[in-house]
Amino acid sequence: MIYGYIRVSTDKQTIENQRYEIIKFCERQVLAVDKWIEETISGAKNVEDRKLGKLLKRMKKEDVLICSELSRLGRNLLMIMGVLNECMNRDIQVWTIKDN
Repeated sequence: MIYGYIRVSTDKQTIENQRYEIIKFCERQVLAVDKWIEETISGAKNVEDRKLGKLLKRMKKEDVLICSELSRLGRNLLMIMGVLNECMNRDIQVWTIKDN
């Protein structure tokens, strides 16, 4: 299953740019996002308290999580590395578009 993950920090930001980038990437790779996860929440919030945390719990081996950039996964490097470590241990792929 392929999940598109979009996070913005405030209501004043828009999800549309991130969605557009992910859609264009998927078109080039001939992929389709099966489910979109969108949230407006600070990246400083614990992963478990965000939709991302709920998503990670239900993802299975060989699922793919696509986001526009690593910074969408967390506020700081330690938080991002925690998400990536969990995904790696469970054989879940994380693809970021801007970070290649």
